Amino acid sequence: DLGCGTGFLTIPIARIVGTDVHAVDLDRGALEELKRRAEELQVENILYEHMSFEYIRFSQNTLHKVITRFVLHELPNLVKVIQDLRDMLRDDALWLIIETEALPQGDSLSSNDLVRKLQSAGYEVERGYLRSTIYYLIARKAVRRPGV
Repeated sequence: DLGCGTGFLTIPIARIVGTDVHAVDLDRGALEELKRRAEELQVENILYEHMSFEYIRFSQNTLHKVITRFVLHELPNLVKVIQDLRDMLRDDALWLIIETEALPQGDSLSSNDLVRKLQSAGYEVERGYLRSTIYYLIARKAVRRPGV
């Protein structure tokens, strides 16, 4: 859960998966609150990672599933993050992105713009809407097949 904050999605995900969940955020206070809540709820399979998206550190081809929720629009170097994550994702991995097209002060990230950036970096993308201004994208590595 990249940009996990206080764990709105992290705890429910950790409760249903049979593996460790990496909770990544730059805000130490949010991670501490997430840890407190997880301990209170006896959720023990969360790994807390204090780091910036721009300097995210996971080995190549190791991430199975990634989720980002309402955080990509805040990144100053989104293209770098998109490219770096592609290297860290396994070939069969997926990245669920939830964003909004309507934020104040023009901070929103249009789905069209994000789809273009993802496709340019080598992802296949599916798009849907949760509400009229809240969209989700499912991004997968566009794996090149020999002879194609």
